[in-house]
Order: sequence, then C-alpha cells, then structure tokens
Amino acid sequence: MDDEPRNSSAAFERQSQSDCALLSQLTLILLFFQVAFTWPLWINSHDYPRISLLGMNFLIRPDLDIFWLIVMGCAGSGLIIENIFRLWGGFRQKNLGEHHSLSSVFHFLWMILCIALLFVMLTNQQRIQAWAWQILLYGICFSTFMPAETMIWIRRLTISIYFYSAVSKLDASFLQSHGQVLLDGTLKLLPFEIALSESLRTAIVCSFPLVELLIAILLCFRLTRRWGWRLSLVLHLGLILILGPFGLNHHVPVLIWNAFFLLQNSLLFAGGNFQSGENGEKNVSRSRSRELLGRIAMAIALMFPATEWFNLCDVWPGWGLYASRGAKVQIYIERDDLKKLPTDVVQHCFRTAANPDHARLDLFRWSFAETNAPAYPEDRFLTAVALAVIQNYGVKDRFVFIYSGTANRWTGDREEVEISDLKTLQRFAEGFWLNTQSVKAEAAENLAD
Repeated sequence: MDDEPRNSSAAFERQSQSDCALLSQLTLILLFFQVAFTWPLWINSHDYPRISLLGMNFLIRPDLDIFWLIVMGCAGSGLIIENIFRLWGGFRQKNLGEHHSLSSVFHFLWMILCIALLFVMLTNQQRIQAWAWQILLYGICFSTFMPAETMIWIRRLTISIYFYSAVSKLDASFLQSHGQVLLDGTLKLLPFEIALSESLRTAIVCSFPLVELLIAILLCFRLTRRWGWRLSLVLHLGLILILGPFGLNHHVPVLIWNAFFLLQNSLLFAGGNFQSGENGEKNVSRSRSRELLGRIAMAIALMFPATEWFNLCDVWPGWGLYASRGAKVQIYIERDDLKKLPTDVVQHCFRTAANPDHARLDLFRWSFAETNAPAYPEDRFLTAVALAVIQNYGVKDRFVFIYSGTANRWTGDREEVEISDLKTLQRFAEGFWLNTQSVKAEAAENLAD
C-alpha cells in the first residue's frame, strides 16, 4: 500500500532533478552566448565610459574583471559537466542517495558563478543587462534550493517578468513611442502595405502589454497554465520575427534571449506535474539557513520591481522591457568642440533642428558600436556617461545637457531640466543615490590630487 506513493515521490524527484539540470544547462548556454556576443563590454576593450554601481573602486576593483570572468568560466564549465552527468548518467541509478551527495557540488559552483557575476556587475552598471540580471536570480535559486523547489521559484520569477513587463508598458509614453516602433516592425513583416487609422494603431499597441499580462495570469493557475505557455510561445516567436532581420533588425542577443524563453517556458510550464517539492525532498539533508536565505532573496526579487513605479528600482531589474516611461538624457556639444572628441565618438554626433549650433551625441548608438550592447537605460547611468564625456574630452562649458524626467503615466508629459555648465551638471549628478562618476574620471581626480 505504501509503495505506490513512495514510487510516485521518487519519480517526481527524478523528474525534478532532470528538469533542473536541463534548465541549468540552458541558463549557462544563454550566459556564454550573450557574453560572447557582447564581449567588449565584459573585457573592457572599449572606450565607452565605465560607471561602477557603488563607486568604491578601492573595494570593488575594475582591474579584477578578468579574474572574475575566469572564475565565471571555470565555474560554468564545471557546471556544464555536472549537468551532463546528471542528465545522462545520474538518473540511471535506482538509488538517488548518491545523486543527492553531488548537490553540494552543484550548489557550490552556482554560488561561485553568482558571486563572480555580481562583482563584474558592480564594477560596471552597463553589465546589469536584463538577461544577466535574470541569470543572477536563477543562479540564486540553483545555489540555494533543491531541484523541485528551484523549479517552483523560477516559475514564480518568470511569471513576475511577464507581469512587470506588462505593467511597465501600460502608459501613454509607450503608446506614443516604443509601442509604435514595435507596430511598425510588425507591419513590415506583412507582404502588403496597410494603412491604419490612429485609433486602430493605438488599439493594436495597447494589445502588446495586455498579451503579456494575460500570459502572467494564465501561468498562475494550474488549469490555465498550458494556455499561458502556448500564448507565451506565440509572443516570443512573434518578437523574434518583429525584432529579427526581416523586421526591425535588432541585435542578436535580443533574439537569443527570446529563443531562451521559448525553451525554458516549455520546460517550466508544458508539463502537468507541479506538486510541491517538499514531499519528494523532505528527507534530504540540506542547509536550512541556506534555503531560508534563498527564500528571502527571491521574495525580495519578486517584490522589488514594483518600486520602479515610484522611481526606485532601475528599469531593467524592474523588468521594464521596451518601456519608455523612464527619464531621458540628451547631451549636445558645440560643433566647434567636436574636434576635441575622438573620431569614434564624433561619428555618433548628429545635427538637430532644436540646437543648430550643437551636435547631439547619441549615447545608445555609441554604446552599440563600442560594446555590442545597449546602454543601461537609467537616467543615473546616462547622466554619468554624459558627465564623463565632458570631463574626459575637455568640453567644459560648451555643451547643453537636457534631462527629461519620468513621463506622466496618463499624459506622457515630462519635466525638463537644461544645464550648460560643468559645475551645475556635477551637482545635478551628485543628487543620485548611486555612483555617477566614471572610472577614468576618478583616476584623473586621484592624479590631480
């Protein structure tokens, strides 16, 4: 009588271990591919200003980046071997006790990888790419929980990504800007031209975040989870087409990230077995304190993005994907002073009708050219980049800095601040909570002292 539930529990545990190992492998593949495509960002082989998150270079040293990357590579390679063993070797055993003894190795390697990834993020805010932040949170799950509970928490995190991404787009600014761009990319895929009225365009753009919100709701409940999974596949396949070479022709890492969601969602939500992990793993020896810390960290990770609505959490850690409500920064440099800038920077300066005597430096195009990655879309970071340009290239007071605050959710209106002298801009930058001083600028100040 007792054999049937015991066998069911063992089968569930084996399936959880297999799914967890496969998801771990997919996460590592995502990490290696994304770092490979954006390699200048990670090895500092670029001239784009580097802005540490805390500014404590005496404690978190940028010159140790290569060391932490080597640590990431070694830990990741060890995990790939461990995952392969789990997938192809470990589950042929009837006795799971030996396999549980290997959990400590799996947890330890993921913990080391998370520490290394966190340090390279701290030394340069631009490395807090949305996909990198997701991998860091997954790593916390892999390093603190047993397989079944790992899958439960990653499901919750995935649902939260869809929810927060949807809410971040439910505003007037998305309807007026990024939403229109996505719609144009969609229309570009059609074999014929179609003219849409303004009201119809607005209605279609409104459907984009509503689909994400519907996916989040469907994935929350057991009876509707399969439908949420199917709708998520449609969403990401559509995004790959819209953002791909036949649409908006975005960079490869964006397409890789959407492909990852296709695979991970099929692993997380396509199956029908979503029972709690406690039954299958209650007899496993494990660190309760480690598990408790993991639960606290993940509970914070699930709730903290909501503070982005009050301008506390950054856009990407708050899953504001393609959101356009955040504050904007523009930097204009007098055309006579462009000769002070390197050629690689000048080619990203453009004349505008708003400031005919100046040229606007496109900070995002410059970022893509230098690092193969987008600039961190945070006003703090972009202000620091603009300040670094002025300080490093001796532009002094021959510039115009325009700061457009967070857009009103219902009207899209923004408050603007215009600054045209260095001391005022430095005081403005000091008003942010986190660091706005570039690594080069700090070095220059230390030499001056």
